[in-house]
Amino acid sequence: MSNDSPPSVVRWAILGTGSIANDMVQILKQLPDTQVIAIGSRSAESAKRFGEKWGIPRQYPTYEQAASDPDVDVCYIATPSLRHPQDCLLAIRNGKAVLCEKSMAPDDETAKQVLDAARAANLLFVHGVWSRFFPAMQKIREIIVSGEIGTVRSARASFCQNDGAGSCSALLETGIYCAQFLQWVLEDPKDCGNGAGPVVKGACHTLHESSKDEHVSAIIEFPDKKMGSFECSLAHCSDRSATIYGSGGTIEVPFPFWCPTKIKVTKMTGLGSQQWSEPQMHEFSLPENIESLPTENNSEVIPGFNFVNSQGLAYEAAEVNRCFREGLIESPKFSSSQCLEVMRLITEIGKYAAR
Repeated sequence: MSNDSPPSVVRWAILGTGSIANDMVQILKQLPDTQVIAIGSRSAESAKRFGEKWGIPRQYPTYEQAASDPDVDVCYIATPSLRHPQDCLLAIRNGKAVLCEKSMAPDDETAKQVLDAARAANLLFVHGVWSRFFPAMQKIREIIVSGEIGTVRSARASFCQNDGAGSCSALLETGIYCAQFLQWVLEDPKDCGNGAGPVVKGACHTLHESSKDEHVSAIIEFPDKKMGSFECSLAHCSDRSATIYGSGGTIEVPFPFWCPTKIKVTKMTGLGSQQWSEPQMHEFSLPENIESLPTENNSEVIPGFNFVNSQGLAYEAAEVNRCFREGLIESPKFSSSQCLEVMRLITEIGKYAAR
């Protein structure tokens, strides 16, 4: 469909029927001027089951059939993560805008191929790192820019969960949230891709018997003498929080820092920075009028959401709708250059740790 005159109603196809697809379909069904008209799966049975559950009229037994539906505007790629690049390219070849679940690719080279294909086709592509679309993340940048905690010099993030070790890479599954957080707080988004970027200064990992990384730690040097560190794991737990450190105080982002609704700002002054102000709390409600829905084939069943703060997927989906309607090919809230830099950092951390 031409971006010259996009319709007010944005029509979506969902590729994949897993847990995140079950959360996202509930969000899309509650956004204004939004329709989910197609579901694509790897079997007719799975597509039928998902489609009947959520009232999706067009139920396709292949991803290709869903992506090639001429009435679809946007494809949401929620297929198994190793398929993400090929399914993104499938949607792009069929002229569709794309929202792809993280991680969009196993490395930066593959990510660049997908981004280049979308740009060449003049199609919107958004990497679903949903953190970037939360109001709390925007507030964090406002506080940093205001100088409220002085000059920011470092930040750290931890995302460790005892779930998934061996089935996928911790770096791609949870580390990507840590890397994008450090990028957001330690680098001016306007400078991303212009000049010297962040450099990986250290990394180590432990591997699962499957050979996939299950625990990774990394140190990254950012421009202007700023340092970031993170730890990610699929084999043990952490508090899954993040902190930003400035010359005059700190910003703490408690669990779940990757989809935040609270931040705490504490100013520190005096000898040894021992005079602490009363912490200032900023709290943000999740989107209003977004709730878990009953299934279409049994109104008494309300399965709920699978992931913490999944209501916040509405921020991301609404931004995709806005960008599509305005004929944009990327979101200014998470641009292609920012996306590619995060993927570069993840790739380089993996290589450094494997030395």
